[in-house]
Amino acid sequence: MSSLIIVEGEQRRVVPLREEVVTIGRARDSLLCLDDQKASRRHCRIEKTGRGYCIVDAGSQNGTYLNGELVTRRVLAKGDRIDIGSVRIHFEEERKDGEPSRTQPIPDPEETQSGEGPSLKKELARLKRERGRLLRLVKVSEAVNSELHPERLLELVMDAMIEITDAERGFLILMDKGRLDFKVARRFDQEAIEKPEFDVSWSIAAQVCRTGEPVVIVNAQGDDRFKATQSVEQLGLRSVICVPFAVQGKILGTAYLDNRLHKGIFSEDDLYVLEAFAHQAAVALERARLVQELRESHDSILGLNEELQRQIASDGVVRNESAVLPRPGPGRSGTKYDYRDIIGGSRRMVEMFRLLDKVVETDVPVLIQGESGTGKELVARAIHYSGPLKDRPFVSENCAALPDTLLESELFGHVKGSFTGASRDKKGLFEVAHGGTLFLDEVGEMSPDMQKKLLRALQEGEIRPVGGKDTVKVDVRLLSASNRDLTEMVGAGEFREDLFYRLRVLTVELPPLRERIEDLPALARFFLEKYTDEMKTGRRIFDGDVLGALAAHRWPGNVRELENEIKRLVALSDHVITTDLLSPGIVPAGAQRKTSLPSDFGDEVHDLTHLVEDVETREIIKALECSDGNKTRAAEMLGISRFTLQRKLEKYGIG
Repeated sequence: MSSLIIVEGEQRRVVPLREEVVTIGRARDSLLCLDDQKASRRHCRIEKTGRGYCIVDAGSQNGTYLNGELVTRRVLAKGDRIDIGSVRIHFEEERKDGEPSRTQPIPDPEETQSGEGPSLKKELARLKRERGRLLRLVKVSEAVNSELHPERLLELVMDAMIEITDAERGFLILMDKGRLDFKVARRFDQEAIEKPEFDVSWSIAAQVCRTGEPVVIVNAQGDDRFKATQSVEQLGLRSVICVPFAVQGKILGTAYLDNRLHKGIFSEDDLYVLEAFAHQAAVALERARLVQELRESHDSILGLNEELQRQIASDGVVRNESAVLPRPGPGRSGTKYDYRDIIGGSRRMVEMFRLLDKVVETDVPVLIQGESGTGKELVARAIHYSGPLKDRPFVSENCAALPDTLLESELFGHVKGSFTGASRDKKGLFEVAHGGTLFLDEVGEMSPDMQKKLLRALQEGEIRPVGGKDTVKVDVRLLSASNRDLTEMVGAGEFREDLFYRLRVLTVELPPLRERIEDLPALARFFLEKYTDEMKTGRRIFDGDVLGALAAHRWPGNVRELENEIKRLVALSDHVITTDLLSPGIVPAGAQRKTSLPSDFGDEVHDLTHLVEDVETREIIKALECSDGNKTRAAEMLGISRFTLQRKLEKYGIG
């Protein structure tokens, strides 16, 4: 009877092949159950055929190797060696004198080749292992290059990296809207890692992203570069390998793999292979992202065309001054809560509203990130007043507006006589907001000392007023905001890592106005009505070209800058707001010449050069406005080629 001789570490056992099919894997119902972690639950099987026995891979993660070669199906011959992780299985055919001796030493096929010394045998073994790894790399590369869904692609890439390097865990940390964010966090068994931000050394990841230089660490605890790093000590890291995820010289993020149990797991060879694969994977990711953007743009164009047709059908005309998008609310954007105080119906804003639906119903800390003027406090108020704490206090403070001494007093309170001017006891904002919500804006501007005191208050759930001896228990939901990237600040040592994780349990990203420019007409109309009411100026309307000029601006100050501009226009205008009233930095070149176009030609002879220039400038701006800046569509509307349109844009200086 043919048999299998299984070698696991120092243990050997003989299994006679009595069944037609012998299943092998980590699953407990396998006929041949293995304990090796690199074995899949259903790894492979041995089938009896008319020609003897055959080894068949069952779609395992790490592959089945026959005599050092990766196989999917192969007929077995006497003396064949099957490798599954660290387990070695020898196939023995039936002998005439009975079953193979259990005490007979198992020969290594490499040792049967005469004339080979130990060094040559080791080199042959290394080359076979390297060949097997390269075959795996080719296999996963084909899969990566055929996947066009970004999320599935990232998971596939991470699993492949873990397999190639024999890592315990792997993390893909990519730049997202200017900050590092986890995209994939996996174990070697393809299970997701919960709360991955607590499982990696941000110092190592940030260094690789900043310098673009890969890092391989044999023993992190004893490495002079990182042994003093707090996260390395706390996580008990041993082996770490971290390579940049880059394409065309642009760093997209980093691939971070580690092993917490063993040192010396990763070698320089692993580094070279991982770097090459990371570069290939980054190219595949960029391609997948472009495909996804094209699909989304196509869907968006279809939606805009449908909306345009509905407007034409209902009004007969499309008026720039009434191009106001509906405010989001129940039944409008599919959200559960009514965020009527936040104006916007663009895709980016709808995505944020849907995230807020989930955030509102929790009581965990939320970090709101966005550029200055994007409305971070407005979002904080929406979270509070839409949730279960809406009848409780909402208290806010700008941490950048006060020096440390005053900020500490504002947050924690003080007792009478604790400093000059402290004529009475005063409650801090933590105590005032007890049972409700405390919103801290610009937390990135806090000094290290204040960061330490805030962390203690959050950890202990109590505060000590300035000059006081007794502590006060407080219970608040903390919302915080920053226009600086706290992840980069953590990497640079400017913000406490432990405080960062306390604040960023959930994150809400506010898009800048330039990334949701389709919301601008609604915002402009809102501010127009607001300030005409406040100033009691009477009705104001936009000239048809004003919204196009506003949409062409980059808005570095975001919604706040737009609000101030509309307020200025209301104050300067009579009834119709025209482009000549716009601030110099906003009005596009050529737009101010629009007023020189005569409305009644009469008998006067006009300079054709200037007249044609004025007409073309005005019509181009209108076409760009109607096409949301899409030059191809604008050229079609004007009846010219895109190349001709581009030349006219350059000629007339239209941005």
